[in-house]
Amino acid sequence: MQTAIEIPQAFSVRDEHEFYPFQHLLARLNPELRVVQIATGVHIHGGCTVFWGLVYQDGQELTKQHVEAALKRAGYNFAQNGQIQLPSPTTGRSETAANAA
Repeated sequence: MQTAIEIPQAFSVRDEHEFYPFQHLLARLNPELRVVQIATGVHIHGGCTVFWGLVYQDGQELTKQHVEAALKRAGYNFAQNGQIQLPSPTTGRSETAANAA
């Protein structure tokens, strides 16, 4: 079965350790998809702080506008949350993590 999805897509998980299974699953489904953590914060409807991730295609040019649009569709609260971290195109890690290495 095939389906078309618009990427990048943002999502949230409650526990940081939920990212690895998500990355593993998507890598098995499509090796060209990348999953990275880009922010922490709350949904527009409130609740507890969650971890925000982004799914995008390997080699895809990501702009801040693309990432912010994906987060907005997923319910990221820009008014209350901090900065987002754009993935580095060479490593697939967030730019903050890439600079720390």
